Amino acid sequence: MFAGNVMLMPGQELREFEVLRPESRETENARKLTGDYKKVGTIRAILAAAKPIEKEQWRQIGHPITHKIIMQYKPSFDILPGDIFERERRRFYNQAIPYDVGDLAHWTIFYCDERTDIV
Repeated sequence: MFAGNVMLMPGQELREFEVLRPESRETENARKLTGDYKKVGTIRAILAAAKPIEKEQWRQIGHPITHKIIMQYKPSFDILPGDIFERERRRFYNQAIPYDVGDLAHWTIFYCDERTDIV
């Protein structure tokens, strides 16, 4: 999957994440309600802790992050802010649109906040 000379350290292997999207519906009063999460797809990516400077930058704009999910190429489906990445009962809330480094579609970075309150 990874082309070229990409050196991965132990613990940085590719992991599968299920991408979940909250289902929403409208009441008769046109109020939006969110309920369960539906599975959108699966990606293989690397889970990395965010650097302290990245955490501070994202906190200052009101979107705290704890981790980055880095995958090669672009996913075959849209991943939106508010989607959830799930792996082994750990859930990561996607804070922003995917960041495509250099707009070359070689690497895609998702800035996420690990959440324990989302069931």
